[in-house]
Amino acid sequence: MEEPLEILVVDDDDVDRMAVHRALKAAGVEMTLTEATDCSSAIEQLKSTAFDCVFLDYQLPDRDGLSLVKDLRRDNVRTPIIVLTGQGDEQIAVDLMKAGATDYLPKSKVSPDRLSRILRSAVRLYRLEQEAETAKQQQEQMSRQREDFVYRLTHDLRTPLVAADRMLTLFKQDAFGEVSPEMTEAIAMMVHSNQNLLQMVNMILEVYRHDAGHKTLSFSPCDLQPILQAIVTELLPLAEEKGLLLTMQVDPEGTGHPMTVMGDRLELRRLFTNLIGNAIKFTDTGSIQVCITGSIGDDPQHTLLDTPWVMVEVKDTGSGISLEDQESLFERFRQGESKRSGSGLGLYLSRRIVEAHQGAIAAQSEPGKGSVFTVCLPSCP
Repeated sequence: MEEPLEILVVDDDDVDRMAVHRALKAAGVEMTLTEATDCSSAIEQLKSTAFDCVFLDYQLPDRDGLSLVKDLRRDNVRTPIIVLTGQGDEQIAVDLMKAGATDYLPKSKVSPDRLSRILRSAVRLYRLEQEAETAKQQQEQMSRQREDFVYRLTHDLRTPLVAADRMLTLFKQDAFGEVSPEMTEAIAMMVHSNQNLLQMVNMILEVYRHDAGHKTLSFSPCDLQPILQAIVTELLPLAEEKGLLLTMQVDPEGTGHPMTVMGDRLELRRLFTNLIGNAIKFTDTGSIQVCITGSIGDDPQHTLLDTPWVMVEVKDTGSGISLEDQESLFERFRQGESKRSGSGLGLYLSRRIVEAHQGAIAAQSEPGKGSVFTVCLPSCP
């Protein structure tokens, strides 16, 4: 058996309140009915009781029903509100519905059948909305718990991985005595695997910090030219190992514009290390070119921003990216068709870093013809 509905009737006219009560009772509605004679007392009742529905008179002594509906919805009161009025004005009905009223009925048309039908429809819809909101909140809570678990797990994994990396490096340096060539090769493979795992763990932690709003950035003027040059120098051995040509071009058009942005130096290094490292990873033959250009805002061609900017392009001659994959390229956990696509977090993290710097990132690619990743960051004033 269903529980009685909690109904609030707000009307300063005793006869009209009784008419609503009688109509609902005649329709067989099981209810507990509470009455209020003005807006102020109605608001107090709504604060203390979880009503299933409110029948509201349009004209009340202290204010009109329209303003009350607006205020209640603004205060996030989601209880169904059915407005009853002695006027059959269509414009009033439109204004009420726009303000958030659930339904509208002239008092001249009140009958047991019509009133109960409107009531049951409003309550049914309200409960469905409540169930959907509860399910959404539960899903969000589960998602947060899952992400917290992953964060704690990866955080705990990082410590032994760092320790293992240091120990393996010492073995590699013969710190514990000379090792055979076979052991040296095995240790090198272990170092490589451990560093890959450590890099993935660090990336998961960084993504969590950005998404959870726990990432604190330290902004200062950063000249991108030396930052990029250092990254290129560091990654050059990886490119040469694959027989790739890795080069850097600075201000190829000779504009002389500044290359300085206001940014977090460590995050910018992470961003461009990821983009250039990806280019090396997904290019088997040919070259990778890193190009940096500045603007003072008078040449908007090829830029993603309307303000003065510094643009960095990472061009490769790799296998390219299909049009289908490009649509979700910077999404979280996105993995392309490539067997070497990895965790799907690198480009997502790159996007988050760029967005944190008020910049923009984009990619142009064609299968078999390589890719160009473009980052535009606002330049320092």
